[in-house]
Amino acid sequence: MKAEPENGRMTARSEQAAETRRRLLEAAVELFSERNFDDVAAADIARSVGVAHGLLFHYFGSKRGIYLEAMRVAADQMSANFTLRPGVPPGRQVREALKNHFEYLAAHRGFALRLVLAGRGVDPETWEVFEDRRRHAVEWLLQLLDIDPAGDAMRMMGRAFAGAIDATAVHWLESGQPFDVDAVVDSLAHIALAAIRAAAQLDPTLDCDAVEAILLSDRTSESVDD
Repeated sequence: MKAEPENGRMTARSEQAAETRRRLLEAAVELFSERNFDDVAAADIARSVGVAHGLLFHYFGSKRGIYLEAMRVAADQMSANFTLRPGVPPGRQVREALKNHFEYLAAHRGFALRLVLAGRGVDPETWEVFEDRRRHAVEWLLQLLDIDPAGDAMRMMGRAFAGAIDATAVHWLESGQPFDVDAVVDSLAHIALAAIRAAAQLDPTLDCDAVEAILLSDRTSESVDD
């Protein structure tokens, strides 16, 4: 039988290592969503994946290392919803991004309530990871609406809107998702417009009429091209 080339073996090993690493991160997110950091052992994470716990230290250095990497990966997955999509109407982008965000939180409820939305006191370093992604989402929204994100008034009210998204998500998840996600997104579009109008009280250069036409556009018209 013909021997497998060395580069083929290396590729197979690399793929296997990447898959093991991915599964360890997924297990870490699940376990840290269910328990406090101190109540999760590195061996618990490795055991749930069926690998020796030495592999966890090989890939991540420590339990803290895999914890922070798992939070960064999850934050990046959430942040990917807030990416500019050329050619897609801005109003449709806003609604779809918010809908995808809430559906992600609903699918990872324990993770969302314990780690993403729980506040800085749970773990300041983890909070900063998600706070950075919140800033990214606000900047994405302002860029989409053609608003300068550097203005102090809009930056302040943008933070207020990000806080409103989090507060809405907490209540929605803790109450058993009493409203359809599309209805929640509609309400958040109105809150975004209110935040921009409040910023315009401080900075009259902001064009609220143009923003309103985008944010409150008819959802049906946005879906015509689907």
